[in-house]
Amino acid sequence: MDPGKFTAVLFLLLGCVLASTDLDSQGLIDCGVLRFQSLETGYLEVHIDFESRIFQASQNEDGWRTRVQIEAVVESPQGIVNYGKSNIDGPLAADSLTALESRQFHLERIAVPPGTYNVAVTLRDRSSRGTFEETKIIPVEYFAIDAPRFSDPFIVEAFAPATVGERTNLTRSGFEMLPIVQAELSVEADKIQFYTELYRVDEVVDSTFLVQCWLESESGTVLPSSRRFFRKEATPILPIFTSIPLVGLEKTQRANLIVQALTRKNELIAENVLPLQFIAPNSYLDLAEFDRGLPAYVSEFTDSLTLHQHLRDHHPKADASERKTIDGFLDEATVPQMQAFLAYFWDQNAPVNPELGWQAYTTAVAYADSAYGACRNGHGAETDMGYVYLRYGPPNTIVKRHNETDYYPYEIWHYHRAGPFTNKRFLFFSPHMVAECFTLLHSDMLGEVSNTDWLQILRSRENLLQVTTSQLNRLNPRRDTFSGEEPEDLFFNPR
Repeated sequence: MDPGKFTAVLFLLLGCVLASTDLDSQGLIDCGVLRFQSLETGYLEVHIDFESRIFQASQNEDGWRTRVQIEAVVESPQGIVNYGKSNIDGPLAADSLTALESRQFHLERIAVPPGTYNVAVTLRDRSSRGTFEETKIIPVEYFAIDAPRFSDPFIVEAFAPATVGERTNLTRSGFEMLPIVQAELSVEADKIQFYTELYRVDEVVDSTFLVQCWLESESGTVLPSSRRFFRKEATPILPIFTSIPLVGLEKTQRANLIVQALTRKNELIAENVLPLQFIAPNSYLDLAEFDRGLPAYVSEFTDSLTLHQHLRDHHPKADASERKTIDGFLDEATVPQMQAFLAYFWDQNAPVNPELGWQAYTTAVAYADSAYGACRNGHGAETDMGYVYLRYGPPNTIVKRHNETDYYPYEIWHYHRAGPFTNKRFLFFSPHMVAECFTLLHSDMLGEVSNTDWLQILRSRENLLQVTTSQLNRLNPRRDTFSGEEPEDLFFNPR
């Protein structure tokens, strides 16, 4: 292995070194430090992923939420160089148990000069009853960018087009990107998406050059189907965002992502490597042995069809691995296996009081059935509206335009907080009749449906209805934002 590749691997391995670890929080807090460069200065990105349940929820007039302080201190042997501190409020919930069910992500950017540092990341509970505090120490060396060099790559879990005029710490190259901390991937993943930046390449090439990337096993065997080639124009800072399929890769515990920049004569300009780790999901089929001592709320489900549908209603609440289990084995599972899965699901999602968590979610399912399930034989969780309601809770505002518009009937739901994100919107429409299920046409929420031409789709109603000036004034008192069309104004200016 050449020295540059060894340094990159060493840095990422050092990012796994932790200090003062509380046994109760093992696996519940993940941290990583990545190195980037702007035109003015170098900076470190501290990525923190943590579960809300290690903190206490506090109540105010709006509901329950966690309140966490995150502090990242960059220290050299000579003392503190720089630091960042943020107060993070968790998603607002109707009760204390629901407030502890989320997993949150935070990104802190800290400007630094070249040097060798320890980054101390501290999470503190800011609630009135909370006492939790933990610090993780991550060593890192920031190099002087005196030649073409890649930033540290990261795997992108989800992305969506950035909202115009609303740049956040997650915004890069016109997208909002949610990183996966420590590059841990499920063995069930069929591709990886990654982001990196290349610096100062314009100083060694004056026009186009080549970027290539591929995957190789831990032993160094290249996966031929993973090779990707891109012709790029030289700039001081070049963003690179692409995906690679995982077809044919034996997903053992580790692999490497390699990215290179080369001249048109195939001379190496820069190279970096990102170690990947593949993790097997929990095997819920083995939980059939868990049928001894099942809680009462689980054991009362004895009918196979009823239990089958009840578990399918958990789809919006489930994470990717749990959804895979629901989709993959329920049709063949026995009643004891489904009971075991239900008990395990709520042990994981509401560990403080699984039964109370189950009761709250069952109440939400019943509401989704009554409010949105008419078009799906009463199964609200199987509609787009029911899915969003069960996954993110009730929206803060809803705009309904079912009649008397030149557009297909539509609704816009606005959330002050949706999961770890703020100010998110969901636009549903009915391309046929209002009695049909409303379909999610567009959202600015990471990982959800995103259509850049949603306004064009919404206005393509075949039988246009004429709307009088008085109706326009009543329906849309403020029409001058962006294109001036009502749906766009309501989407970007919810009220």
